[in-house]
Amino acid sequence: MRLGTVGILLALVHSAAACEFGPVPYRVTGIVCRMTKPAALLLNQETAQVIQAAFRNAKFPNITGERSVRLLGKVAYGLSNIQVNDLSIEQSEVELKENDAIDIAIKNVTAFFKGTLTYGYAGAWFLQLFHSVDFEIESSIDLQINIKLMCQEEQVAADASDCYLSFHKLTLHLQGDKEPGWLKQLFTDFISFTLKFVLKREVCKEINFLAQVLANFVHDLAANFVRDEDIGLDISLASDPLIKANYLESHHKGLVMYKNYSDVFSDSVYSPSLLTESRMLYFWLSEHILNSLASAAFLDERLVMTISGKKLQVTFRGGSLLTLDGFTDSIGIEPALTSLMNSKGLHLFEIRNPEIITRKGYLIVQLDFSFPNHLLLDFLQKRF
Repeated sequence: MRLGTVGILLALVHSAAACEFGPVPYRVTGIVCRMTKPAALLLNQETAQVIQAAFRNAKFPNITGERSVRLLGKVAYGLSNIQVNDLSIEQSEVELKENDAIDIAIKNVTAFFKGTLTYGYAGAWFLQLFHSVDFEIESSIDLQINIKLMCQEEQVAADASDCYLSFHKLTLHLQGDKEPGWLKQLFTDFISFTLKFVLKREVCKEINFLAQVLANFVHDLAANFVRDEDIGLDISLASDPLIKANYLESHHKGLVMYKNYSDVFSDSVYSPSLLTESRMLYFWLSEHILNSLASAAFLDERLVMTISGKKLQVTFRGGSLLTLDGFTDSIGIEPALTSLMNSKGLHLFEIRNPEIITRKGYLIVQLDFSFPNHLLLDFLQKRF
């Protein structure tokens, strides 16, 4: 397939992924999630796990070719059963490029590949000889991944197709022999370009796939988190996700769904200036959403909730809640959030110093978090 055709196909995919939004960016925003750079730096500590999974899961095709060599005639070769034997990563850095992408630079990746090299040649007297030897490829690689956030099917999608591999070293060893020889030099010279191309294509394809898998996984977690039996929230996007120099932000409709009832909302007071950048994670919720949730809870006969032994008092007027006045910072939100997360299978995350801030027309939950280093590895092992 020609590169021009590939470009056209990618353009069609990206255009199909775009979502249509109204002219007022935050008009129907009921819920906002803001993740600041400290959280991005924390998550970047797990990047090595993703890269290792990408190398491990990449399916490397057999590489074949041939070349005319003086005195030897035409030499044909094939590399098969290519797989990663060992891999280590020295450094990973992340940078948020405003209105562009999440840039991840992974430096000094040492990767060893193993497989089988089969080769044959026909001499001037048509003598055909075929040989098969084990090989190992020692490489030193830098990766640059630029992840763009977009709206696809009304949810946040991650596009990591902008991916580059730079090779500092690519050395072919035959049957464990580390000394240079004519055979090794011959094959190293004219297969290295093809090998680099194949490695880049397959590893970057796997990284892009994993980025999309993780984005879908986070969306599914969030959708499960905001649904309880017949009461749920529509977390489809209300506008395009944002990348700023110090935070990532997504805006969701947050419409309440209860049995056959679906909420209607078009008067949001949200503005990016309402949130700061001092904490790792923020959730902004419109008062309208809280009112609708309380109404649904009332209709479902489960309005009153006890938190840490204290009752959260609420007052209805004609089915509408005076909701925000009932929230304070002293109701023990940390145990309540932890209990809720445990019930939704998010117990591996550790919430730190959560706070609730109430203002006229909206509520903000802000917190820091951490999680065990094995969390992402466990996810990848279960997923594949």
